[in-house]
Amino acid sequence: MKKKFCPNCGHPLKQDVDFCPSCGFKVHSKKQTSDQRVNHTQRVQQISKKRMSKLGIVIASCILLLLVGGITGFYFYNQHHDQAAVISHSKKGTKKQTPMGKKNKNNADKNKDSQNKDYSNAIWMLMGYMAYARKNYEDGQNVTSTSELVDAVVKDFKDDTLTATKKSSTIYNISNDYGDVDVEVKPSEVKVTNDGTTITPKSELKETFNKYTTKISPVVKKIAGETDGGVKATSNTSSTKKNAKSSKADGAFSNEEMVVAAYLDEFSGDTPKDKINNIKAILEKDNSDVSKIPTDDYISGLYSHTYKGKPYYSIASNVATSHYKIVYLNGDSDQYTTQIVAPGISIDEDTYKKNKSKKDLINNFRPYKQDIDKILNQIKDNKDRLPSIIEEQAKQGEKSSQSESNKKDSDNDNTDDSSDEPEDTNDTDEDTDADY
Repeated sequence: MKKKFCPNCGHPLKQDVDFCPSCGFKVHSKKQTSDQRVNHTQRVQQISKKRMSKLGIVIASCILLLLVGGITGFYFYNQHHDQAAVISHSKKGTKKQTPMGKKNKNNADKNKDSQNKDYSNAIWMLMGYMAYARKNYEDGQNVTSTSELVDAVVKDFKDDTLTATKKSSTIYNISNDYGDVDVEVKPSEVKVTNDGTTITPKSELKETFNKYTTKISPVVKKIAGETDGGVKATSNTSSTKKNAKSSKADGAFSNEEMVVAAYLDEFSGDTPKDKINNIKAILEKDNSDVSKIPTDDYISGLYSHTYKGKPYYSIASNVATSHYKIVYLNGDSDQYTTQIVAPGISIDEDTYKKNKSKKDLINNFRPYKQDIDKILNQIKDNKDRLPSIIEEQAKQGEKSSQSESNKKDSDNDNTDDSSDEPEDTNDTDEDTDADY
């Protein structure tokens, strides 16, 4: 058996002692050493396992980051590649190169602009008009979709059924044979004004007509006074003016002429010519001496008003202007409305309202346009004369009242005198008898 010595002083030791009997140094036994080695090994293994676990987490995190980075990079690469292709296509033939950083910024700006796309005022105006006129096209041309509406409006501009004129940078006028409307382009909405006001937000217009702008854009060239790409639409302007003159020459009516025609249409008579002759006969009486003017049969003027935001015209048929015919032209609709208003018949009542075709009205009275203009001028003259007629009739009324009063006084005096007449008569008779 191998001898055991104190590791401190070298004193021989027995196998089972724990302390050196010479110096007192603690001596480890084999069992303790073995346990210590086992404990050490276990600690090393535990530490190794912990290190391996942390290393695994780090490796997994790195792999995940690489995957996310790869996917993100691939997405942005494709997006930038597509944008670069669009820019390259739009700038085909140019030699100037843009630095990559600036190019990417420009691409981002272009992408943002495409998402918030804006239009010229002319395009906004046309979209606003289509939104306003939609019901008219649905009723008059059986339009059932936005696509059909755009096609119908574009066609009307192309064949000059509709004409547009630029009045200012933001205000346009659209007209046809039946009337006209003003369209104003505002920062966030488009306003159409004539028979009341129709306002449509730009966001709604963009949502409705965004995919039809390619069809709408050519109409801009038909707008009188509008510019397209910096080029003044002079040829189209002159064409529009020519067409406007042509329309007038073909017998298109102004608003006031339309009102007179509508008034005539409901006048007594079997034919348009009969109606015209009957109203001329009345106007001849109206043009006579004040004392002979019939107060209840005097066409006393053409007036324009607005009721509850809706404009209308009226023609009064007596001096007091208490009886009159209302005519709603309804903007560029192909329908107009007439209504009678008189004491006991309110403007709010729908009983006496009639809707009629503007096209039929124009066709019936176009041959008599000169007669309509003469009647219109006479009605305007009557309106101008009305204050003096009222004043003169008031004076005549005072004279008549004074004369009536004087007559009554005279009659009263005669009555008083007549009470003495029998006595005087008898005296005379007596005298007469005496003479005989």
